[in-house]
Amino acid sequence: MATQTQENQEIEQAIARLSQKMRTVSDAMELARTPVRKTAANQNKAKNGKKRRFSLGKFFKSLLLLSLFAGLSYMLASLVAVYIEQVKTKQTQEIATPAAPLAPAPAPEIATTPAAKTDAPVAIATTPAGQPAQEKASAPLPLLTPSITDSPTPSAPPPAPTAPAIADFALKGANYQIVETELGRALDIFITVINRGDGVGRPHLFEIELINKENKQLMSWPMAVAGEEVAGNTEKVYKTRLLEPPADFHNIRVSMQK
Repeated sequence: MATQTQENQEIEQAIARLSQKMRTVSDAMELARTPVRKTAANQNKAKNGKKRRFSLGKFFKSLLLLSLFAGLSYMLASLVAVYIEQVKTKQTQEIATPAAPLAPAPAPEIATTPAAKTDAPVAIATTPAGQPAQEKASAPLPLLTPSITDSPTPSAPPPAPTAPAIADFALKGANYQIVETELGRALDIFITVINRGDGVGRPHLFEIELINKENKQLMSWPMAVAGEEVAGNTEKVYKTRLLEPPADFHNIRVSMQK
């Protein structure tokens, strides 16, 4: 607010200075138009001089004064336009600024009073059949006021414990391949295992059997599982090699211990 007041004072001072300069220019132009009294000799001499030369100096002087007057008028108009624009901007900002919201009125307190007990007299009347009938005298009902009680806020139930992730392995398949190596005939066995659970782990042990055409066991051995663990919902292939398998070997049979 103080900055706005200072700017307004500076603009008013500039306008006052321009007005003073314009008055000075107007006075100078008025003096230039006022004729100067001259003697008869001087008047004759001036008349003769006017006939011999064209008064260009007076013309340029008048043109210079008019230019100065026009420049001062333009500066004054610019300052007035700036002042008016600032006033309009200030008014627009005041209109656009929303008013502060009113504070909500406090809710009235409700007083709780115990319900009044009234004992109305009881009148006994006799019916036409000779039997007494008990009637209650009419009495105004008591005015009951609602009572407000603080009910406890129900607490949220604790989250259910999540089941731990468990690895669930299954034997997907097993196949073999007979290869010739530098050490002789060899049997390569490939065992495919799938982890159907969400946990990470590895099987414990494989039991490998070699059988003949009559489906009789020729030999068997356990294969301990080592290496990287199997992630959930993934497969892994384990490989082992047997040198010089039996001559009557026909197929393999694999079982797994989880």
